[in-house]
Amino acid sequence: MKKEDKQLPNNLDLYRRRMTVSQERLIRLLGHDDSAMWSDWERGKHLPSLANALRLGIIFRIPLEFLFYALHDELRAQIRAEEERLDQPIQQPLF
Repeated sequence: MKKEDKQLPNNLDLYRRRMTVSQERLIRLLGHDDSAMWSDWERGKHLPSLANALRLGIIFRIPLEFLFYALHDELRAQIRAEEERLDQPIQQPLF
């Protein structure tokens, strides 16, 4: 299987490459010096903190849901299902 065929849980690597930002530069822009952290985020092993996720959106100039599409889609589905459940009429007792 080629590297491009492997589905990642986010688009961090895609947008980093599109912006032609090296991992080293990106890590520095985030205020870190550990490349293992980036690798964990990219592979979906860990999620960045909210502050770091916002920084990534700013660096890549895109909304967070584009970066973390799988999590966004999962959360949206959960919320829509709960909305539907809450919108169901409550059966009133007959007696």
